[in-house]
Amino acid sequence: MSFLTRTLQALRLPLLCALLWWLPAGSAQAAVSCTATMTALAFGTVELVNGSTASPTTATLNYTCTNDSNSAVEQVRVCFNIGDGNEGLGNFNPRVMENTAGNQLRFQLYQATSGTIWGSNGNAIVPNPFVATMSIPRRTTAGGLGRVTGVATMRGELLPLQGTVPPGTYQDNFAGDHTSITLTRSTSAMPTTCDTIQPGKFGFMVTATVAKSCLVTADPLNFGTVNGLPGAADTDQASTISVTCTTPTAYTVALTPSNNSTTGAGTMTPTGGVPGNTDTVPYRLYRNAARSNVWGNVTGTNTVAGTGNGAAQALTVYGRVLGASTNVRPDSYRDVVTVSVTY
Repeated sequence: MSFLTRTLQALRLPLLCALLWWLPAGSAQAAVSCTATMTALAFGTVELVNGSTASPTTATLNYTCTNDSNSAVEQVRVCFNIGDGNEGLGNFNPRVMENTAGNQLRFQLYQATSGTIWGSNGNAIVPNPFVATMSIPRRTTAGGLGRVTGVATMRGELLPLQGTVPPGTYQDNFAGDHTSITLTRSTSAMPTTCDTIQPGKFGFMVTATVAKSCLVTADPLNFGTVNGLPGAADTDQASTISVTCTTPTAYTVALTPSNNSTTGAGTMTPTGGVPGNTDTVPYRLYRNAARSNVWGNVTGTNTVAGTGNGAAQALTVYGRVLGASTNVRPDSYRDVVTVSVTY
């Protein structure tokens, strides 16, 4: 038993000596490190059916770089790299958010107010990370690390012409390996590359909520010149209402003349061309060319329904001046019809 004990002790001695040989005898080699955080980029609630897009929004990068050398000022070039995001895998220009159904909303990230896309080293599609250069002072005699802090702005923009994107909540998560920090340091000239990968990340979220929305426009319904004598024939004309709603938003369109008729039966009044004229011209609005189905404002009874697809949908309004009931003075007559879209 004593022999085995001596043998084990003898084996330990060379290992102990080797460990002691590797302990540093003086100050450690200079090391520079950088950390960063990025705030969330939130577009909020956006309406896209009019073909435009939301206003640009911004996020803020805060970074800190330290130097633990007590003898040298470090010249440092730091690159803050951004990739494609968890939901936008493989999409860099543009980047994309997704909702839970897999629908995509396109966006892009830029550096401050410039047109430079915020990318990453080695990415052929978006190769430009945000770069910061700095001189980091040496460590103080009291042991405090040399330190430089900074702030940078990231700008996000939604791409235009995304009216077909369905309503919902969209996101792209840049946590994990979708961001990185690389740097190169020198005690002489400022480096021109960023080669050393830092352990820290600066993950952030990009979010937007696409709202249900509709846009409506209407062309005038012009009957032209009509016969104002009793027993005259009816005068028919048509017009177009264009409704653009998000996909797949159900909607109804109601028409209400200025007299608040619920059945599309209005009257045009003189525009003032003939002093003292109080005559009126009756008309009615219809949903079909045969003018058998009136177009009013009783939902489900005499309104028109549709489902949005993100594009303009044309609806025809069929109008008729009732000639048999006319007996009016020559003049110009006019009425205003309110178009209401419920969705």
